[in-house]
Amino acid sequence: MIRVDTEKCTGCGLCKDDCLLGEIKIADGKSVPSNKFCFDCGHCVAICPVNAVSSDSNAEDVTEMKPEDYKVDSEKLLNLIRFRRTIRHFKDKPVDREAFNAVLEAGRVSPTGMNSQEIRFIVFEKELKNLTEMAMNALNELADDTLADADAPKALKAYAYMWKDMHRQYFENGTDGLFYSAPAVVLAVANSKYNQMTPPIDGSIACANMELVAQTYGLGTCYIGFLKRAVQKEPKINEMLGLNEYEELITAFSIGYPDVTYYRTVPRKKDKVEWR
Repeated sequence: MIRVDTEKCTGCGLCKDDCLLGEIKIADGKSVPSNKFCFDCGHCVAICPVNAVSSDSNAEDVTEMKPEDYKVDSEKLLNLIRFRRTIRHFKDKPVDREAFNAVLEAGRVSPTGMNSQEIRFIVFEKELKNLTEMAMNALNELADDTLADADAPKALKAYAYMWKDMHRQYFENGTDGLFYSAPAVVLAVANSKYNQMTPPIDGSIACANMELVAQTYGLGTCYIGFLKRAVQKEPKINEMLGLNEYEELITAFSIGYPDVTYYRTVPRKKDKVEWR
């Protein structure tokens, strides 16, 4: 619920003008929220110049914005994105907990459609071996199904041979071709019970923000698309993850300290931008 301190409110109307749903009116020179359809986006809280607007939702999470605390050099940020590489070689070193918490915080505060905030994260460290074995077995079974299907696309069969080799390598000599022996894996899970449209996008945005923050701590990441295939194949993985009927795994990424150094950016295709 949105509340207005009428002693502080000056009736400037900024909160009213910024409210997407038109939930705030000006009456007798003061802001008056209706709280009928509000989904608690917090814009009215953030935009009030005199701090007269507040929300019942996690009020202690609100902090004042100071330019020196959030302004980032544009070129350096762009270079961070340019220099970002997928990491498949990790040091045998656990992720510092303070750094990990900062990465997860980036996911928590990322935008979501209708402000649903229905993205949750599962971090595998101690139980990563169990997840790896279950996923490897699921992919191996999926590979068998694919290779037995005469109509399976060639590209999918190529993956099937890869999955079988990954399975053999892992159980014969411990080579992890799925998570690349990373010390941790983060799973992004979306709930579509109240919002069916944006959860996949919400989860993707959160992970993109998380991996950028990870780089600032000297961490590397690698998205693991094969895990989603494994989850779709083996219901027991869903059970282990505790997914309910409305939840789905959006994506996952390995995270850890890189055991490889890249010295320059890589070639990219020319931009595909159409100005109209």
